[in-house]
Amino acid sequence: MSMDERQLPEEVRESVEQAWPLFVDFLKKKEARITQARKIVLTQVFMRHDHFCADDLAAELSSGPNHVSRGTVYRTLALMEEAGLVRVIRDTDVHAHYEHTFNHPQHEHMICDQCGQFIEFSDEQIVKLIAKACSAHGFRERTHRIAVFGICRTCAGGA
Repeated sequence: MSMDERQLPEEVRESVEQAWPLFVDFLKKKEARITQARKIVLTQVFMRHDHFCADDLAAELSSGPNHVSRGTVYRTLALMEEAGLVRVIRDTDVHAHYEHTFNHPQHEHMICDQCGQFIEFSDEQIVKLIAKACSAHGFRERTHRIAVFGICRTCAGGA
């Protein structure tokens, strides 16, 4: 079960090389096992540039030389979320979608109720308002997620 990291796109390889030691440190602190299967999951997550479901990732890794069990995929994603390497976004049906956050700027999401499209956006004013609210309440922010639900331009007929 070995993944040839030399064949990965440079951006993915660099992110894995930077993130894996951080994840290993996190796993050691949690007294969790450090396995090749977890590195395969992390690498596969970093190869994706979309908002994916755990089942999709598990299906990708269900066979071949980099086979990883469905349970390992789910457990590793949960640990990666706890370590701050992925973020979970829930749609209106409460389905969990994941995206990797390592080396990616903070952004928010608009999710279409009809087609399920995720639209990413950034707004410095939102970030400032959250920081102001946290300060006013003596709250230390670790992270935040905003999801706006509605109808995208295409589904609304305004393509």
